Amino acid sequence: MAPNLTSGTFNIISLLHGNPASINLTYPGFQSVYLNGPVTTWVIEREGEKSYRLSVGGYAFTGVIDNNVTASIFPEQNVEWIATYREFQDAYTISPINDIIMGWSVAHDDPNSKITLHPIASTKSIPPRFFPHQLFRFEEVDE
Repeated sequence: MAPNLTSGTFNIISLLHGNPASINLTYPGFQSVYLNGPVTTWVIEREGEKSYRLSVGGYAFTGVIDNNVTASIFPEQNVEWIATYREFQDAYTISPINDIIMGWSVAHDDPNSKITLHPIASTKSIPPRFFPHQLFRFEEVDE
C-alpha cells in the first residue's frame, strides 16, 4: 500500500542526486524549476482524488513550458500533477494529470539540472523498476 501523499509543506528530493527541486530567489512571472537552488519548500494541495497542485516560493502554480517544469504566477500555466508511488523504490514519479506517460526528469550528469518532462521509462521486470533520474521523494517540512 502506497503511503498517502497529503496536503502540506514538503521538500521534493531527486532520488538520483539527493538534491531538492527548487527555484531562484528572483521573482519574474515564471521561472524554471531546477535542483539545488535556494528556495526548496513546496506546498502540496490535493486537487482531486489523485491529483495535486504544487506551488513553491510564492509561485501559486507549477506548469510546463517547452518541456521545462516551471513555477509561475499565471493561473493559465497551472498543471494538476499526479504523484505515483513506486513501492519497490520507495519514491514517486510525478506526471501531469493530462499526460501520465510523461514525468519529471533530471539530467544524469548534472546535480543542478533543470527539471524537464520526458516519457517515464521502466524495466520490464516484475515489479518494474523506474530509473532514479525520474524518481522523487517528498520529505515533510516542519513549520
